[in-house]
Amino acid sequence: MTLDEFLDQIEDKLPPAPPDQLAAFEAQLGQRLPEDFRRFLVACNGGWLGEKFLEFEGLGSDGSAVGAGLHHVGGLRKEDYYSLVAARRVYPRLPTSLIWIMDDPSGNAICLGVSGAYRGRIYLWDDENAPDDDWDGSVETAGNIELLANSFTDFVTCVRDSEND
Repeated sequence: MTLDEFLDQIEDKLPPAPPDQLAAFEAQLGQRLPEDFRRFLVACNGGWLGEKFLEFEGLGSDGSAVGAGLHHVGGLRKEDYYSLVAARRVYPRLPTSLIWIMDDPSGNAICLGVSGAYRGRIYLWDDENAPDDDWDGSVETAGNIELLANSFTDFVTCVRDSEND
């Protein structure tokens, strides 16, 4: 799927993320967002996929099939279920190198790497296998993280409408 096709699927979307809010969020992160996701926020400030059956299908780092359904899509919004800022409170046990950008219908997080070796990559965070409260905050020790794509652009390319297959 192209980015434009993906954007066409998103409902309840708002115009671009306001530049001051984008700058404030990046300041909170301590760095600029990866360019392809930043361009996405400028094109669409989050929304949801309604009753559509969009899913990501790709290959994991070991070559096996990986997938994720898509539900809420994050932006710089006031509604907690669309908010990149609120997600930092809602998902306190995400690794510090990742931020929530979407979720699946089961509450698993689709995350964007924002620092280090993880920067720009897209990961699935499994809610049912979240690390304990005494966990050190790293991707390596989380035990519930799976690489989905090497970039947001690659992720969107592997999104398809499973209802029409």
